[in-house]
Amino acid sequence: MLKSKRSGERMKESGTSCWKYWRKGKLFMTTANQKISEHLRQRVREWFRKAEHELAYLEHAPLDLNDPPTDTTGRMAHMVAEYCLKAYLVLNKKKIKKIHDLGEILDSCIAVRNDDDFEDLRADCHTLTRYRIDFAYPGHFIETISVEEARAAIEKARRIQSFVLRKVHELGYSQD
Repeated sequence: MLKSKRSGERMKESGTSCWKYWRKGKLFMTTANQKISEHLRQRVREWFRKAEHELAYLEHAPLDLNDPPTDTTGRMAHMVAEYCLKAYLVLNKKKIKKIHDLGEILDSCIAVRNDDDFEDLRADCHTLTRYRIDFAYPGHFIETISVEEARAAIEKARRIQSFVLRKVHELGYSQD
């Protein structure tokens, strides 16, 4: 039994590298899964690579034009988040559904390990899903957002990417 509430206390249990930590008053234990197959590692890497490519493109989004492509920026930010969340599911050997609702994908991520920390992403996921849906086709929905909202969408995507990378690292995945 862990008496200390120190974050990141490393322990050895049954010969497996293990971390116990407290977060939001709950005790979590993660096992650094050193037996991630090369095939699984490659599949996860492919999802993160797609996210990195989208984000690299967003870093140079021409938001200073007279008619900046803020709708495209919002959709691409959504894709960064979607790829990262799906990478987490792949690492945990969950089937990937062909859906784009980040809230639903987030629910799947939470269910994998009963990890409520993912709830911190819910508002960002909601906003980015709206951009994916509202900007997909011309017509009935809003077709643009402000430059400030587009920049905020990029930040939301970065936040989600950073969060998921931290989570997969806790599970023993590294991009090396």
